[in-house]
Amino acid sequence: MNNQIQQKTILFTIGRAGYPLTRCLTLAKLLASHRILFAAQEKQKVVLQTLDQQGFAPLSYARNADLKKLLTEYEPDVVISDGLDMDIDEGRLLSSLVPITLHFDDFGEGGKVATRVIQSLYHENREQSPSHYILGPSGFVIPEELEPYANSGLGPGPTLPLPHVVVTFAGEDVDNLSYRTLRHLLHLQIPLAITVALHSSYSHSRDDLKLMALGRKQTRIVECDDPIQLISESNLVVCDASYTPYFVAVIGKPCIVIAEDEKEAQHAFPRESNGFIYLGLGRKLKQSHLQNAVMETILHPHRSQRAVKKQLAFKLTANNGNMQLLLEKILKEEAREITR
Repeated sequence: MNNQIQQKTILFTIGRAGYPLTRCLTLAKLLASHRILFAAQEKQKVVLQTLDQQGFAPLSYARNADLKKLLTEYEPDVVISDGLDMDIDEGRLLSSLVPITLHFDDFGEGGKVATRVIQSLYHENREQSPSHYILGPSGFVIPEELEPYANSGLGPGPTLPLPHVVVTFAGEDVDNLSYRTLRHLLHLQIPLAITVALHSSYSHSRDDLKLMALGRKQTRIVECDDPIQLISESNLVVCDASYTPYFVAVIGKPCIVIAEDEKEAQHAFPRESNGFIYLGLGRKLKQSHLQNAVMETILHPHRSQRAVKKQLAFKLTANNGNMQLLLEKILKEEAREITR
């Protein structure tokens, strides 16, 4: 009996730049034995430009009607979508035209008609999830550039004379938590080295932050879409509650998590039981809560080490191999169901 999986045509549809794009590029490498295509909406210029720079020739579409034409023309066996919360009509469109549909972190109704939904930004499971949903940290796929830093947090810390705090909030940072966090940190009466990493899509005045940083030595504002190295050089990370905690947990660093919005506030991974200090919604953040969390981390290194060990206990470095096996298994099993 031949157990070899026939080559499939796999189309990745990407809803936004940042980690969803990175995850799809990583998955494409894991599934390189298949024919790989990429597609994104015309408005996702950064996604399309990045894919082009990576040597792919991405397909673009304006509306769902155009996506339907692409699916009809290229006839993919599999669609893997990431960064999209699909409504039921979008989900039905895909599943009516494509034998296997895999959705990553889809919180829309469209996931209900997918073949599988894989949620790494999972919520506390108060209700029974549909059987085709896979919830948990196993859905976090590790980017290639993160691999060299895996578990490095267990080694000797940075040799800076001051504790180094890295502040990084993903994307636009709508409520300007970068500014708010820096202001609170500067009111601490202890010497710190502080780096605030701003994403290229940060939507507020950079000058305001830079002006505030001028008043404190060892404080800097940097432009950085990929804070992996900064995280590895830190003694403490203050970040969003989206994908950044996963990056931290691969490296292993004391981490304070502040949710950028209500959606992030529901994410179950960056909580105390998993080795994080979670402070809730950023717009409700009290200065004293953040300052106490920072002091607790700096003054109690043994407690911080226990937290880091909780993060590293997830063994996220095994995720890519496990994800590759899972996806190949889905391709094989679903293909059998389709042809039966």
